[in-house]
Order: sequence, then C-alpha cells, then structure tokens
Amino acid sequence: TEQTYSHHPKRTYTMIRNPRDHVISQYFHCAESKEHYYTAKFMPSLDEWLEAWVLALNNETKAEENEKFKCYDPRNKQTSFVYRHLANDEKKDLETLDKRFEVIAPFERMDTSICVIFIQFSGRVPDECVCASEREKNRKMNRELVDHGVKHHGSSFVTTAEQDGMIAKITTEDVLLHKYTNQLFEKKLKETEQVYGITVC
Repeated sequence: TEQTYSHHPKRTYTMIRNPRDHVISQYFHCAESKEHYYTAKFMPSLDEWLEAWVLALNNETKAEENEKFKCYDPRNKQTSFVYRHLANDEKKDLETLDKRFEVIAPFERMDTSICVIFIQFSGRVPDECVCASEREKNRKMNRELVDHGVKHHGSSFVTTAEQDGMIAKITTEDVLLHKYTNQLFEKKLKETEQVYGITVC
C-alpha cells in the first residue's frame, strides 16, 4: 500500500495481504512504530479506531474527522491502491487484475510469491526457489524479521469477535481482492512450474 497502480511500467508486480492482518498492522504501525513516534499519542484504542472507521463508511465528513488520528484510512486500503473500486463482477475483476499485473501474489506466501515474481521477471530459476534443494532449506533457516519497532503484529495479534466484525465491514472489497489474488496466483504458479519443470517452494 505504498504506491498506487500505474499503467506506465511494462511489468507490474504486487502482493496483497490478508485484510484482517493488514488492518491490525496499520493500527499498530501508527500506535507503536518508530516512524509514528510523535503522532502515536493521537491514536485511540483499537476498538475506538475501528468503530470510528466503521462510522466513516459512506460518510466522508466522518472520514475527515478521523484524520485527527494521523494514521491510515483502512477502508479497503489495498483495493484503493491497485484497483480503485472492484466491479463486483468476478470474471471482469479477475480479467482486469490479470491484465494489470504480471504477478499478483498473496503476502502470506512470501517465499513462493517472491520466487514466482523473480522467475517471471528474469526468466531464471534460483536454486533457493526449487523445493528440496539445499539452498531452499538454508533460506528457511536464515530469515530476518523487520518489525519497524512494533510490539504487536497483524498476523499474530488475537482479535475479538467484535473487532473482527468491524474489520470485515471496512474491508469488504479487500476481502474479494485477496480472494482473487489467491486464484490468480495459483494459476500463475502452476504455469511457472509447468514451463520450467520445477516445484516452487
């Protein structure tokens, strides 16, 4: 969510994150990260923040009021960057995303996603991307966590049912985008494996 889609590059790649994890990550980035050290004091509790954005659905006056948090606007954030608004037509949405991106991949499958993107871009298969190779095993053992100084992370933070409900309300399009991303990535992964005669990890 750092750069919007542009038609100018010949090849465009992106990763889409699980919407629930992404919203939680946005909150804690604003509340705990080093980059937001001076504005963290404006952040309310997670419940208050989510409720404020639910109230801002179809209400731009409330959305402007929420600028006081000096944080992200989490309403379908990922969709707004890659597609503006979905067409609510699965076939059309899949076709549009497929045309826009050489690879659109799920963030949760980071290793596999990076491998497919690299192979599609370079036409070369790194040993680290081939299942059961020694380099692939070493890659899994040598991971570096970059946490931006936050204590809580979207993928591991335990939310309540009420919080999940509010997140679902403000990410209806992102949920569909994430679903379409997984569908398109599976297709691209199978194509890549067939062309190069490998199993990508």
